Amino acid sequence: MGKRLFQEVYVSQSRTDELGLPGLVVVSEADDRDTVDFTYHAVHKSYFDKDKMKCPFCGGTNTAETKIRPRKFKDILTSEEKKGKVIDLVFHQRFFRCDDCKGKIFREDIDFAEEGCRYTNRLSDLLAEGTLTRTYERVCKEYGVPASKASVGVIMRRRLRMRRGQMPPLKTPDSLIIFVAYYFSDAYPIVLGIYGREVRLIDVLSGSDEATYAVFFQELDRDEVKRVYIDPDEQLNMAAAAAFPDAEIMLSEECVQRYARDAFKEIIHKDGSRCSIPHRYHTLTIAESYLSEFEHKRVISGLRRRSRLRASYNAYQDLLVRMEKKWDVDMIRGWIDGLPDYLDEAKSDGEELKALTEFDLLRDVLDIYESQIQAYLNLKKKPPAAMASAVLAVLDALDEMPYCIYDVLHARMLLNVEHDKRIVGGKTYRIGVPVDRLTRKMNEISGQIKKKKEEEEYGYEPED
Repeated sequence: MGKRLFQEVYVSQSRTDELGLPGLVVVSEADDRDTVDFTYHAVHKSYFDKDKMKCPFCGGTNTAETKIRPRKFKDILTSEEKKGKVIDLVFHQRFFRCDDCKGKIFREDIDFAEEGCRYTNRLSDLLAEGTLTRTYERVCKEYGVPASKASVGVIMRRRLRMRRGQMPPLKTPDSLIIFVAYYFSDAYPIVLGIYGREVRLIDVLSGSDEATYAVFFQELDRDEVKRVYIDPDEQLNMAAAAAFPDAEIMLSEECVQRYARDAFKEIIHKDGSRCSIPHRYHTLTIAESYLSEFEHKRVISGLRRRSRLRASYNAYQDLLVRMEKKWDVDMIRGWIDGLPDYLDEAKSDGEELKALTEFDLLRDVLDIYESQIQAYLNLKKKPPAAMASAVLAVLDALDEMPYCIYDVLHARMLLNVEHDKRIVGGKTYRIGVPVDRLTRKMNEISGQIKKKKEEEEYGYEPED
């Protein structure tokens, strides 16, 4: 079973000092001489003790060693003279049986690496720090280690946990904005907070189920949250209502317009392929009044032979104009009912156009969440104008971010920009990341990753 592979006389003090991991000692290895400099075999100091190992379940010492399993990790040695040497650390982990616990098996702890990670903590911290602004694969390549897909989530969660542990506690905002962003088909709720008239990122949640929302809401002071602006999601609605019974739960104007915009984007995707309008999604979904005369002419020209797209564009722009004034749910319902009129105006003689059913989801939102929309309309003091621009900026930045798993995205959004702080009653709190600084950094990271990828694929440096 591999018992007693080493004796205490095999301990190398110089290599133990070089390894520098508390509690571990390096022992003579059985590797080929060519690999000695890069392979360190280690055991716990207690390996050579005669005392019985204490059982973690009952605390007794009626235990016996059953087997030893070598566990292989990548590690890095650093010194003032050397940049860092990546090594293979082979840890000989012991397993024990407790006879007082009916033969329960336990193993000795590994405190120098996270469970499920193939890297030691000090190497994983370096990899995680690099992955905040570059691709995980590139960072691993620079260190000369395999890009373990099984480890990337572990190392990023560790980095986030460590950094958060160094931050002051979160100050609960006056109002919450929670919207669901779709990133490569996965749904991630984004949580923004309104502090006075400023909008800041608080967190990015891993899922959009009621339990995930409830766990996050427990971190906040329920008495301080006065308003919660939600997306039309029943799980979110129930979780917010349960967590903040005295707060107003609302669907904002921004949310209604976003759902209309998303429906229109779906039409652009279907009917606007090979459209001659530059940046068509952006150009067609912003208010027409923001277009230059040249851009307006390009839009008219690009839509001339696309009757259904032209009809939906005219309808969508009309909705934006109507919502600039005082609006209500019935007005939007009337607009939806009038969508066939826009098709009739746009089609040529004898032309049949498919109904604009993409906007049906907006009708469902109005029917199911009318009371939450009405609560927003009844507000005497509306949220800051920065709220709508903040949501759009985050969504646009996510659209540009190359693919990564949630844990990488989560860390990039929360750790790359300094959290602002506020002193309340002599105590320091963090109040999240300003959205403008956040999105600038996200776009910068996306640009760096895309530039490097283009450089590698085509063998030249792309133009800035």
